[in-house]
Amino acid sequence: MPWVNVEDLEETIRKHKIVIADFWAEWCIPCKAVEDLLRRLEAKLSIKGLNVIIARVDVEENPEEATRYGVMGLPTVILFVEGEEKMRHTGGPAGLERKIMKAINALQGG
Repeated sequence: MPWVNVEDLEETIRKHKIVIADFWAEWCIPCKAVEDLLRRLEAKLSIKGLNVIIARVDVEENPEEATRYGVMGLPTVILFVEGEEKMRHTGGPAGLERKIMKAINALQGG
């Protein structure tokens, strides 16, 4: 599962079927925990055979992207499927994996 740092999230979403957008900042301690969780989740999603892109958006370098996607707190993770927002989570990693897997399983019909 590729990880990309993006300046134009809209283009990344348009090019790929499934995108997990991770809005973060260097100073944000919970952001590091979310990044670790997403890295662990890579294996689970790869086993499912899904081509998922994790797009990391540094809100300090790309504040316009945070505004465009209505990010009000950090970290914020948004799952996009075929350009449509399917899941949003703001805050630390608690419950995030469950939310992502629930959305992915719904996508796969189970």
